[in-house]
Amino acid sequence: MRPFCVAVVALLALAFAAGAEDKKKEKKGKVDKAKLIGAWTFVKTDAEWSPPEGVTIKVEFAKDGKYATIYYTAKEKENKLEGTYTVEGDRLTIVRRGTRTSSTIKELTDKKLVLVRKRGDKTETTEFKK
Repeated sequence: MRPFCVAVVALLALAFAAGAEDKKKEKKGKVDKAKLIGAWTFVKTDAEWSPPEGVTIKVEFAKDGKYATIYYTAKEKENKLEGTYTVEGDRLTIVRRGTRTSSTIKELTDKKLVLVRKRGDKTETTEFKK
């Protein structure tokens, strides 16, 4: 009888742990896609790359999910790059000219967007504001 009780307790512990893990995944993966729509201006990054002095970067996400437009201004000339984007859970994927870039949306509010991306063994965090 004792081994049976131990087995039941172990199964209950596993069930509670699995339920807690599912709730963590649900909370982590929830992003309000509507907040992403609009124009976002680059603020800062801890990545090895950084825009040169005087260069501004904006990313605009359209409502339909079909266009992600990246504007960058250098030497008073605006350049425009277009692509598409999708949001699945907390993953933002932008495709431009066949190149796919994925990031995790770490924070998304009405005024702030923080993206995290793994590159090799490094994690890069990039922040935008509305």
